[in-house]
Amino acid sequence: MGDYFSIRGNEYHVPFADRCLDNKAYRSYFIHKTYQSAACIQQQGTPIEHFGIVTKGILKAVNDTVNGMELCHTYFQVKDIFPEFLYFSGRQHYTYDLYAVKKSEVVWVPVNVMEEMLAADPQLMYSLILYISHRGLKNQLFLNCLNYHTIRERIAFWITGMHNITIGETITLPSSQSILANMLHVSRSSLNKELKLMERDAFFTITEREIHDLDINRLSELL
Repeated sequence: MGDYFSIRGNEYHVPFADRCLDNKAYRSYFIHKTYQSAACIQQQGTPIEHFGIVTKGILKAVNDTVNGMELCHTYFQVKDIFPEFLYFSGRQHYTYDLYAVKKSEVVWVPVNVMEEMLAADPQLMYSLILYISHRGLKNQLFLNCLNYHTIRERIAFWITGMHNITIGETITLPSSQSILANMLHVSRSSLNKELKLMERDAFFTITEREIHDLDINRLSELL
């Protein structure tokens, strides 16, 4: 998510996770837990009694298909919250299994405490609305990528979409390239190869996890 985000002009807002975790009045209610890689954090059907805020690592929400294959719905990275979509749509139980992809840390906030915090702080509520909107846009972006057949087209669509919903000229890659590969529904090796080819062809430059020097016009021409 980055440290700050904006929805209009140059107006910046503190991300929901930061504003929530910095709330000294309610900090005593927060529960900090660490999970090892591959640990099951929540099982499908578990009652939703807390909001989770990822402070380190990566989590994934999965279900098993009728063929016994794992279907990954989404990932939660640092500063992501969950299960916001389930809770605010009226669900009372998890509809997926939640696992730690690697060693991760989560701050748990009881739902009644979160509701009280939101009622008492309009800026926190506003930050939550911005977070949910931003996450929804990113999820829709990954879904729409599947309309394109080639890996290059999917990468181009994702980059141009992220360019439109993030601040500045730099796009941050997910903390694991496997995450981006899974969300684009391509193999990790194919994604890595195509990213290198597109960088060679001067569509962008990649430095560690940052994509910059974007040629948005050329990327758009691929779509």
